[in-house]
Amino acid sequence: MKRFEKWFWIIPLFVALIVMAGIRLVTDTPNGYKFWERPISQNLIEWIGATIMAYLFQAFMYYLLKRNEKYTDKLNVKRLLIEYLIIVIVGLLFINPCVMIIHHFINDPVDLDDLVIASVIFTLVLIFIYSFYRGSQILDAYIEQRLQNEKVKSNQAETELKYLKAQFRPHFLFNTLNTIYFQIDEQNEAPRRTIEKLSELLRYQLYDVNHLVTIEQEFQFIETYMEVQRLRMKESLKLETFFDPALKPYPIQSLLLLPLVENAFKYVGGDYWIQIDARLEKGNRLTLEVRNSIPANAVNNGKKGIGLENLQRQLELLYAGKHKLQYIKSNGTYVAHMEIELVK
Repeated sequence: MKRFEKWFWIIPLFVALIVMAGIRLVTDTPNGYKFWERPISQNLIEWIGATIMAYLFQAFMYYLLKRNEKYTDKLNVKRLLIEYLIIVIVGLLFINPCVMIIHHFINDPVDLDDLVIASVIFTLVLIFIYSFYRGSQILDAYIEQRLQNEKVKSNQAETELKYLKAQFRPHFLFNTLNTIYFQIDEQNEAPRRTIEKLSELLRYQLYDVNHLVTIEQEFQFIETYMEVQRLRMKESLKLETFFDPALKPYPIQSLLLLPLVENAFKYVGGDYWIQIDARLEKGNRLTLEVRNSIPANAVNNGKKGIGLENLQRQLELLYAGKHKLQYIKSNGTYVAHMEIELVK
């Protein structure tokens, strides 16, 4: 629709002319009445009245198009039929009083034929114009989606190349950890347990990175990560977590939730607490909120770490127009809030 917006508010002038001329041609010409020969004031009143009517309805149609724009990528036959039904019903409720008012000002008695013909012509013109604009809206969304898909493919290829180049180091570290694990005496249970957890984290990052996983797998990885972090943190750390079970079957890009959790463990201070809350909201929307205390004198340089910058970039590529990410710092608390529209 963007390419036609500059014409959007000019078209009512032509719509008014077409509708009024159509009504007159259908109703007057068969009777031998030449409406173009009547006083010009009557024709002007009709056209001005029709123009005002067309602009009022154009405003309603503009509102409807903007409101339905967010549903363009979810369009189906049922939703489209409802849109057209709304347009037709409102149009019929709108046109008849307007015709009666216009006829009143030109002192021309209105009969049922006038109302029926006006309704039919106005409805046909209305459906044509709405179809034109809605179609252009759908076309714009399709082109944007295609461009986004091509962009994602290009970035995926680049990411895969970087991943293959970097894969040697995790393999090396993973194998080294296994060697150390078997060198530790079985009685030293704590360090062996720590190495097991580190191996689990590495295995997940090595084999599941750049792939879709279930949110349940992602939650399990985060829980393992938190266990390892707790080993090096102060015992006074208060950690509260809630992972909504309803989220578990949904697919998500691996390691997409971790950066916010990592950030909390990295910068926690002050009262020394972390709260992690992941819920499934209406419309299959994942809401993840990570809160952590920070020192009262923490310096805010306005810069985000590379992990958060990469997260923002991933969301833009993978969930374009279907995500929300924001950070709030106040009163010794740092809040990271992320929303993602999931597809099951």
